[in-house]
Amino acid sequence: MSEIGFPASPLSRRPPGERRNGARQPADSLATLSPAEATASIDGWRDLATRSAEANVFFHPGFLLPAIDHLDPTVAVATVRGGDGDLVALAPVVSARLGKIAPATRIWVHDYGPLGSPLVDPSTLGTAADGMIRCAGAGSLVIPDLPLQGPVATALIEAATRAGRPCEVVDEHARAVLHRRGDSLADSRAALATGRRKELARQMRRLGDLGAVTIETATNHDRVRARFEEFLVLEMDSWKGEAGTALASRAATAAFAREVVFNRSERGTVRIVSIRLGDKPVAIVVCFVAGATAYTWKIAHDARFARYSPGAQLMLEAGDSLLADPAIASVDSCASANHPMIDALWRDRIALGTLVVGPVGGGALYRIGLAACRGEIAARATAKTLRARLKQTHGARRP
Repeated sequence: MSEIGFPASPLSRRPPGERRNGARQPADSLATLSPAEATASIDGWRDLATRSAEANVFFHPGFLLPAIDHLDPTVAVATVRGGDGDLVALAPVVSARLGKIAPATRIWVHDYGPLGSPLVDPSTLGTAADGMIRCAGAGSLVIPDLPLQGPVATALIEAATRAGRPCEVVDEHARAVLHRRGDSLADSRAALATGRRKELARQMRRLGDLGAVTIETATNHDRVRARFEEFLVLEMDSWKGEAGTALASRAATAAFAREVVFNRSERGTVRIVSIRLGDKPVAIVVCFVAGATAYTWKIAHDARFARYSPGAQLMLEAGDSLLADPAIASVDSCASANHPMIDALWRDRIALGTLVVGPVGGGALYRIGLAACRGEIAARATAKTLRARLKQTHGARRP
């Protein structure tokens, strides 16, 4: 869906929490703020992120503000406050067109933040959801990559029903996650088929023939920053560097990533897990923690060691390392649907989709836009399948 600059809200110039004409604000007061205005309430924002009904590290201020600053300064921050003035909901938003036709407000989800669940106070789900629905005005509200079975999706759908707005879910898919099972230490390898488990063990032994192999989880602020610089180099030397999609390929994405890792590591919520051969990294994965959820955000490996399956080995080790922390209940792979590597390793799934909340009463323009949106999604899926088939057919011919 195309994005244009988000129009200024008449509330956006009023400081958060301020009374209008000396009167208390409505029970679910909505404001659309610039990032600078939202920062004025950063303590309340952090508090909301900590207690949110569903964790979303990508909407924490230490992640979202650098993302807006470096990736898309047109993004605004929609906030909802309860009757006492406390922040009860927050999400980044952009103006868009549903199916390139109908006016819409879209919660901002991007390649570096693949989760659209708004931050919502669990004690005021109804009030928060009512306010979020209203941020679309007379258009549609589009929420990509929303967990469909969670309390936030349920509250939003109920709020839409109360408001007389139609709801549709498009682009349903599943993503690999890893859930804690009981109090025992996680052992991801034990869940693999016997042949696969033995082959991975053999590959690790062969890697060990080249030198001392260690698995390291960096949590200290200074060590995290050092390991992240190693990651940037490793990713840049991979196919992502050749394709121009590595974080260090562009100054903006490199600056954004460094700032995010710095912010989160200052709060002790970054884990960088690496497989090391001597003092050199073979594979590195950068992980974030928010509440009881960890996220394996970015992974890179040295292509010279591809025969040892470094990516698969690392994800198995990272999942177990993260779940060794009793405060972490699940690990989100942040991977695309049907990912060939992680889907074969982690068997748990989370159902995601794009929730589309239409205008009051629906209307012809909304229905046409929704149909066009479904067509776009189907076309992308077809193109992805064709690319995969071409890769299978011609990949072996590549040197």
